[in-house]
Amino acid sequence: MGDCLLLTSPVRALKEEFPQFRISVLVEDRFAPCFEGNPDFHQILRARSKSSTGSHLFTRHFNAIINLHGGPTSLAYSCAAWGRRIGANQYRYAKLYNGLVPAPDPVAHTVESTFEMFRWLGLRAEKPPSLRYEVHAESSRRMQERFKGRPYVVIHPGAAMATKRWDAARFAAVGRTLLEQQMTVAITCGPGEEAYAGQVAQEIPKSTIMLGLSIPELAELIRGARLYIGNDSGPMHLAAAVGTPTVAVWGSSDSRRWHPWGVDHRVIQNPFECNPCPGYRCLVAESPLCIESVTIDQVNEAVNQLIGVKEPC
Repeated sequence: MGDCLLLTSPVRALKEEFPQFRISVLVEDRFAPCFEGNPDFHQILRARSKSSTGSHLFTRHFNAIINLHGGPTSLAYSCAAWGRRIGANQYRYAKLYNGLVPAPDPVAHTVESTFEMFRWLGLRAEKPPSLRYEVHAESSRRMQERFKGRPYVVIHPGAAMATKRWDAARFAAVGRTLLEQQMTVAITCGPGEEAYAGQVAQEIPKSTIMLGLSIPELAELIRGARLYIGNDSGPMHLAAAVGTPTVAVWGSSDSRRWHPWGVDHRVIQNPFECNPCPGYRCLVAESPLCIESVTIDQVNEAVNQLIGVKEPC
């Protein structure tokens, strides 16, 4: 989800400068809603099975096919369609591309890396714009009806890896502080994270747990919130795309490359010499010290900075 949403910024700049371009995006079917309704994209090509996707692409002609991933599957899809293939110098099988752009700055934000790739190809804009996620009116109406004007904060405690996942009890402690400030707390999760979200909800009285939301529903829930609190995950980028101030609790990954883009935010990360790392497991300790070192007080302070919450009496 994050990769999809981060693409909306450079494509927005490309479309503003070249409005005549018809831009198609090939994306895994489950993440296609990241682009639905976005006027910068002419067509969303949904990748389901490899065979059906390859067969469909074989009938398509493009002036340029830009591979932003570099892996073998994306290369196979690039070769299936007709058109000039553009890759990057660091990609495997680079000789199979018709053109190669320079490798990106390893510490540049992912939005900036893609933006610079487009600039190398001819984009003249100087600065990447904010991310884009269009309003889904029906989902927005349902979320407004759910909260009836009450101010609320969204807490999304899940993440794909344990090295990126802050402790559930600590999220709950932050949520209880928000309750003292008359904030409603809405807790969300992705597929397979229901038990973890339930742990947080059990420790926050009167919280609202919202399971099984679609991407548009989650987007409109976050859009209406005063604040989003979560780990480094796809929904964090969705919060940035809808313009909601964001507190990001950070562990193993590189916050320089993946922090929320184009929105008021605070990244809560403590320095470790081993950061960043691949994150599949901690390589220096029995548990991920980086994410465990983040304190409740650090997160509460970030919350206060973003929404002006007063300390309880």
